[in-house]
Amino acid sequence: MQELIEQYYPHIDDGVRFRDGTYPFYTWFLQEVSQTGGWVLNVGAGPTPEPGRRLRGRVQRLVGIDPDPRVMENADLDEARLFDGVNIPFEAGTFDAVFSDWTLEHVQRPLDLVREVRRVLKPGGAFWFRTPNIYHYAYILSSMTPTRLHTRVANFAQGIPRDARPHWPTYYRMNTAKAIRRIVKEAGFSACEIRHVEPQPAYLAFSALCFRGGVGYERLVNRFPKLAQLRAVLIVRAER
Repeated sequence: MQELIEQYYPHIDDGVRFRDGTYPFYTWFLQEVSQTGGWVLNVGAGPTPEPGRRLRGRVQRLVGIDPDPRVMENADLDEARLFDGVNIPFEAGTFDAVFSDWTLEHVQRPLDLVREVRRVLKPGGAFWFRTPNIYHYAYILSSMTPTRLHTRVANFAQGIPRDARPHWPTYYRMNTAKAIRRIVKEAGFSACEIRHVEPQPAYLAFSALCFRGGVGYERLVNRFPKLAQLRAVLIVRAER
């Protein structure tokens, strides 16, 4: 299967795989944050991330919060704290930037959380996040799947034991471009830019037939701008 992936998605010079979803998000984020430095908050930091998502040493101070106690073991953070999923335990205007990666789909009260994000941002700061697009076929199916079954299916697709990694319940209450614009506006942000990304269908690598079908879909929605609304991932910058 690795040979099949390499056939359609070869590596480029900097080691990033073609149509990788992580690369455009963190590149966009770091282009701005690396210039301003400062304090950065990761909402939903979880345990230590994979190498492509590690930021320690690239910003002045990296703080992470999460309802999951495993955040206290996150070696990428300068500081870790638990929180209740809504109320951020920091004073107003503490952070130069806030980001959240694959988290907002799990939030029951996204407007309340986004208001809290705005509160802890300094004037002129921005909130960056990456989240699924509910109009994509994978997330339409996910939204109709019970959490327990979703966990097993997701782990199977990733090639790990079915109960090895728990998955938080998903609510998809901020997972269309329209919902994002409405919520960030109601939360008091002044501007919002949304980019639609369709990465390689790595989640289909368990089957050559399914993977080739996913490649066909990826090529189609990336070729035609009018189909951008059907791409899998939404990456967003909301300015305070």
